[in-house]
Amino acid sequence: MMDGRKTPLEYLMDIMTDENADEKRRDWAAEKAAAFLHPRPQPVARSIEVELPDTSTVEGITSALNVITQAAASGQIAPAEAQSLSALIEAQRKAIETGELLERIEKLEASQPTR
Repeated sequence: MMDGRKTPLEYLMDIMTDENADEKRRDWAAEKAAAFLHPRPQPVARSIEVELPDTSTVEGITSALNVITQAAASGQIAPAEAQSLSALIEAQRKAIETGELLERIEKLEASQPTR
């Protein structure tokens, strides 16, 4: 108890153990208290192996995304793993795109007469 007031867990435990309380209310309190007493374990990350093509080109990125999609669809990898791999591929795509845009801008600027 803090400053004479009950903590949320103490409140829930009082309801749960009150034999005169409505059964549904006791069940509700037990369900809510369980999160305090038995937190869910975090998922354990695992290494996965998926043979991906070279992702240094747009075509390679498209092929890699197809491989990832097929691996998820066949159950070789979990959907969350496919999402993580796709995020890595997307970062690679953005890096390629940024590099290409920078190159185009530099060419445009070089072709403009200086003032």
